[in-house]
Amino acid sequence: MSPPVSEYFNVQDIPGAGRGVIASSRIPVGTVIFDSESPAAHVIFRQYRKEVCAYCFRYDRGRTLPVRDASVGKVFCDASCQEKWQRKEGDLAVAAWQALQNFTQVNSKAVEDTWSDAPRTGKPDAKNVSKHWADVAQQVDAFGKQTTKRSNNKNGSSKTLKPFMKQINPDILGLFLSGVIFHHRQPEDWKNEVLSLAMDHAPYRSVEDLEAHCNGFVQLHSILPPELQSSCTADLCRVIAEAGSHNAFGIRSGSEDGEEYMGWAIYPSASYFNHSCNPNLMKRRVGSAWEFWTAWELEEGKQCCISYLGGDEKDLTLTERRQRLKEAWEFECMCERCQQEAAE
Repeated sequence: MSPPVSEYFNVQDIPGAGRGVIASSRIPVGTVIFDSESPAAHVIFRQYRKEVCAYCFRYDRGRTLPVRDASVGKVFCDASCQEKWQRKEGDLAVAAWQALQNFTQVNSKAVEDTWSDAPRTGKPDAKNVSKHWADVAQQVDAFGKQTTKRSNNKNGSSKTLKPFMKQINPDILGLFLSGVIFHHRQPEDWKNEVLSLAMDHAPYRSVEDLEAHCNGFVQLHSILPPELQSSCTADLCRVIAEAGSHNAFGIRSGSEDGEEYMGWAIYPSASYFNHSCNPNLMKRRVGSAWEFWTAWELEEGKQCCISYLGGDEKDLTLTERRQRLKEAWEFECMCERCQQEAAE
């Protein structure tokens, strides 16, 4: 992955923490040191589909946004945002979003928000995850022309798809489609940036969660324009889920710890910033990108860190912070604050 470039820092190996961002000189307080790219994959949760702009991620306190495009199932702040989104996506991607919207409408009785369900089974291990994805990849390959010929199954009507149509999760489908579009448009960036991220090879809460993701891949592959199907692979969809588990940035309504959690996204270059429970960087979302600035003056050689806890670290105990980080990111925090509190 190509490291982020800035006059303020370098990316270096950090003992026990992979790579991290190190100040290359003294940085005054309040200095913006990095602006991220747009996400490589993202999802705005279905319950916010009428309230969050598809282009700039703006949220207006739960109000329905004024410009709606029913053909793609998205809303926008105004005509300008809609036009920018259409130009950014391009005709092929817009056609794919239209196909997805049509698919979910035709099969509305099967639509479920499986992410909010309480797990009914245990968390599958990496071996089971690999087997599930390998099985669906083989099945899609076996479908051959039946799966790739859109005229026969664009709405999931093919008999071969019936086993995968018991539940449809539009959030998973939308997440995968955003990544497929990114890969189709920027294959080298996918290879150099996304594939270099730290992966969680067992990211699913339950077997049902894993099956929902695998089914989502099969469903999406069956409805996409032929030009996009080569990018819609089991490996790519699996990477989106595994990279998102350890590298996702929450899309919230306002400040870093805003009250509304509306979705999440993968920003490869921003993933170089390591965590601290006393972060010396602040961040804010500007449109669909992120801006990072110094919370106080940093000396040369200091590691630049953000909080992975969205501001919650201010009120959590050492045990609570470490437990949450262990569960979500699978590491035990050894930042300066944690070490100091542990020694007390």
